[in-house]
Amino acid sequence: MAQEKPELKPLRSLGVLEKYLVKRSRIGVYQRVAITARYACRSSKTLKPALFAALAAVISKHPTLSVTSIEVDSGVPYFARLPFINLDKIVTFTEFDELADQHGGFPALDALLAHEHTQAWEYMSLPLWRMHVLQSRGNFSEFILCYFFHHCIGDTKSALVLHQAVETALNDSLERAPASVVDTPDLPLLPPLEALRGLAERNGLDNQEQSLHIWSGAVQYLPVQTKITSLWLSREETTGLLQVSKHNGVSLTATLEAMLVAALFTHVPPEYTTIKTDCAVSLRQWLPNPINADSMGVFVDTFFMTHERAPFAWEEARRIKNRIDRVMQEKRGDGLLEKLSHIADFEIWMKEKMGQRRTTSLELSNVGHLSPLQADKDYQIESLLFSQSAGASSGAIKVSAVSGRDGRLTLGFSWQEGVVENQVVQDVIREFHRILDDQI
Repeated sequence: MAQEKPELKPLRSLGVLEKYLVKRSRIGVYQRVAITARYACRSSKTLKPALFAALAAVISKHPTLSVTSIEVDSGVPYFARLPFINLDKIVTFTEFDELADQHGGFPALDALLAHEHTQAWEYMSLPLWRMHVLQSRGNFSEFILCYFFHHCIGDTKSALVLHQAVETALNDSLERAPASVVDTPDLPLLPPLEALRGLAERNGLDNQEQSLHIWSGAVQYLPVQTKITSLWLSREETTGLLQVSKHNGVSLTATLEAMLVAALFTHVPPEYTTIKTDCAVSLRQWLPNPINADSMGVFVDTFFMTHERAPFAWEEARRIKNRIDRVMQEKRGDGLLEKLSHIADFEIWMKEKMGQRRTTSLELSNVGHLSPLQADKDYQIESLLFSQSAGASSGAIKVSAVSGRDGRLTLGFSWQEGVVENQVVQDVIREFHRILDDQI
């Protein structure tokens, strides 16, 4: 019984962005982020004890994996440390006859992601992350590891840190005794974002009215049922996309946004002439110590762009690239943290949005890539997939991009049931692929 109600050690109050993320999930507006990794496995060890031993090592170094949020419905929510983590309660193993279909897709994985991205969080007794391990029955040479987490404990780069730490621990030659119940480390949490960079002046973008010519799907509403589909580009397609982007003087993110916008316009009613995008940007590269590449926390901003109806053109990709360059020069986006810092009550603010038009059409997040494969590893990440919950107040379609060690770019598409028709999303994906094929 003692394990059901652990004594929790207070750590620190939630920062502005963390408060918003907790309240957002509490209301049901948005729930989970995930990075899924396909691991190649040459080891003869049984996977579960090896993984549990690796997770224990990772948990010992990253305190954010041991916290929960307390007093989430009060005005002073805070993080508290769990004294232990029962891995059997948060790590699930599932076997399938086949993980991939004949077309190279992963329908079973997409179904799992859609289900998990809709689930609410349990506070107090469990940490704010979950894992699902998928294996093909009788095939021990590979497995899929899905890491789901609450956005208040990390951004998506933090999830890449987690997967790389698990990969390192699995390959560690040290023999660790596997255990289902893991003691948590007595380590401080990193400071919230505003303690690291302060608050800049607001730029006034929040007061702009939403044009009726902007397509944004159905209005904001609850409850949210997330729909997910994934697109796994081949290594050759990814290489071609990178090469043609470089040839035209733009980044991969700029190319993706331009192609996705053009693809979306082909399936938006003609009375809508504008698409508004929301693109995430990581701030961690500009933050002071103790933040570094291996830190786990929420260090993000976003920036917006509007796009007028037109076929795909490299001129548009270069315009997007110029906007990204300005973000890099200013070391900030459009001030998400500053906007949130002026909101007195997140719950009232979010609930008042329900029934109103969405402010953006498309959200794009590109979390980057990992270094190439190495030949001498018993466990190695191959492909990656980035996915996230649909949002009651988010863009109509979210596109999440990442590239694995195998050099393949993957895109996770998510949308709220009833906001965009499923067939429209499938048609947009096909048109995106057609544009890509034409350019490479």
